[in-house]
Amino acid sequence: RLLLLASLCISVWGFLPAQNPPWPPTWNMSLSTISMACNTSGVFNVSTAPAHFGIIEYDWSNQKALWANDRPMSCEERLVSQAQATKANSPDTHVWIYRNLVKALPWFKSVREKLLDPAYEGWFLKFKDYKGPASNNSYHVPACTYERCSGFYHDQEQTPEHPSGDGSCVEECDCGPGLPCGEYLFDHRNGSMLRQWLVDEFVGGNTALGLPFVDGLFIDDFWCSNKLNGSCSDPVQGPTEIDPHSQEDMGLSDEDILQLTQEWLTTMTAVQQKTISMGKFTWSLLPGQQNANASPTMVHQANCAAFLRGACRSNNPYVSMPLVLGLDPGNKTHVLPNLDQELAAFLLARVDYAYAGWGVWGMTWPVGVAWNTHGGPTLPMPPQFYVDYGVGSAPCQETAPGIFARTLTKSHVQLDCTTWTASIKLME
Repeated sequence: RLLLLASLCISVWGFLPAQNPPWPPTWNMSLSTISMACNTSGVFNVSTAPAHFGIIEYDWSNQKALWANDRPMSCEERLVSQAQATKANSPDTHVWIYRNLVKALPWFKSVREKLLDPAYEGWFLKFKDYKGPASNNSYHVPACTYERCSGFYHDQEQTPEHPSGDGSCVEECDCGPGLPCGEYLFDHRNGSMLRQWLVDEFVGGNTALGLPFVDGLFIDDFWCSNKLNGSCSDPVQGPTEIDPHSQEDMGLSDEDILQLTQEWLTTMTAVQQKTISMGKFTWSLLPGQQNANASPTMVHQANCAAFLRGACRSNNPYVSMPLVLGLDPGNKTHVLPNLDQELAAFLLARVDYAYAGWGVWGMTWPVGVAWNTHGGPTLPMPPQFYVDYGVGSAPCQETAPGIFARTLTKSHVQLDCTTWTASIKLME
């Protein structure tokens, strides 16, 4: 995803403000972690990496090599089974799964059923002047794949294909009888009927938040309107991560895009309200993560002092919303090169809800990264993440220019931003 949301004047009109999750807080360091997990080749061994995180979210691409070759595709069912296995193995982990309210993805069974049912035709955007197979070459994207055609707009930007695409099908891909595989689009102008289904069934139902072992969602993609947002660059106005000619191929006016964006925002608000009412959470309620962002706060020597001065004040912004901090990944020969300094910054700034993770967009903790423990078990996270540093009651303090300190119940933490050196001392 090539998104630089900070450079967009993205309106979050209608979104709920960032806030703390509804579950009890924890200062357990290993449970103060977050990852968007994605093993495209198969099922995660839930006794390894996923069991070590406080929040684990399974992306749509998880198990893609398997579900793309199921007949029909079974992404939705496999997300459920992966979440169930994770929660059974690690009850303290908050398990989230993927949803998309912009794209109507036919590898989700519940969406595919609506795409195939003529009664729900009004839920989906259409190609302009579609006339069946004869229209196949009339657009920037094909309306037909092999012998399967659809008048519903769809592209193949992020679509499993045969023999290869964003996921590979060994044989012709199966997205349902007569339905070409592709990324379809919900028409949020449909109003209450579509919105109620998305809120109560697709989000709140028995394949998502209605399940006791699913604690939250990552809701992907967004609509952007030049009239509402000022400037859209993913790469143009309209739905994100869709062919840039989609507006032309659907025959949508700028006013149509504006209305679709406003109605999508209304749907997102209703989804967030439903989520909170169920005692669950979404990634978009984390600070700075609106509009399908998944980019953590990064602390480095250049911004260290400014970041901590904000966190050490009495009105620390992370009292009312979680700190989501990214760890500089480094490279293959020097993984997490600033871990000591970043961990110190995390402990200095954190309040009741705080999560550290891999410092890249998506925060996907890489499969296969491990730490040895001198004869003990191999760990997917650094040993420092399994230490009890205690709980903080008072905020950190700037004890000298650029030097910050804090005493927790079981440790004393200091970070010198001028020299970029950290000290974390456990109490006897």
